[in-house]
Amino acid sequence: MRPSPGTSAALAAPADPPPRVSLRLRDIGSAAVLPEVGAMLALLDDGEHARAGRADDPAAAGSFVAGRYLLRLLAAELLGVPAADLVTCFSCPRCGPVPGTDHGRPAYLLDGGPVPLALSLSRAGGFALLGALDLRGVVRAGHTSSGAAGAPPPSLGVDLAAVSTVAFDGFDDVALTPGERRAVRRLAPAHRDRARARLWTRKEALLKALGTGFAECDPDTVGVLEDGRITDLHAVDGAVLEPLGLVAAVAVVP
Repeated sequence: MRPSPGTSAALAAPADPPPRVSLRLRDIGSAAVLPEVGAMLALLDDGEHARAGRADDPAAAGSFVAGRYLLRLLAAELLGVPAADLVTCFSCPRCGPVPGTDHGRPAYLLDGGPVPLALSLSRAGGFALLGALDLRGVVRAGHTSSGAAGAPPPSLGVDLAAVSTVAFDGFDDVALTPGERRAVRRLAPAHRDRARARLWTRKEALLKALGTGFAECDPDTVGVLEDGRITDLHAVDGAVLEPLGLVAAVAVVP
């Protein structure tokens, strides 16, 4: 959906996800929806066990385990393989892709080689947003969709946020660029927090796709008002986000 003239892209109506992107929204706040944590851990790697063990409290550990468990299931579903056959190989911009790494951009190995999926995960408000970009064809051809030989395949970033988390004094000063602050101020007060949250998810999704996060830049220097690589989401997996108090964005780079 194109924004109307004079309306910033970040504040326009959300649209459908980009082609080849599969998204899932899963409730991880209800104990009745998922297996017990121990059962989910049984499917995860040693590195993920270690990461869960470093969580501040059992709730945080359970949320982490649920996210990794569900992401593994999504990858296995799309590839048509048993989830237990996947081996984590998360890639950190500083550490690189190392089997057993428990942080960074998510990825898996299958039979010793990387799976043809770009993956991303976000958790907020008792839900997990899972994303996968199908690279089959792109990877085998050895080029991107633009036809640039030898170029890396596209990457994916998704982010989910609860609108309530941005409703505090000073958010605009630390998180938004000057242009984004002006765009928010032009809105009616009742709509500003949702716009703030949408801008934040756009930043997070983009930097996840780039693989950098905020380690190398401050949020108020990352402008996302009119970045065509990012799409705001109205609904995921049939669930409309606004009644849940959530917003979400997906980014594909390049």
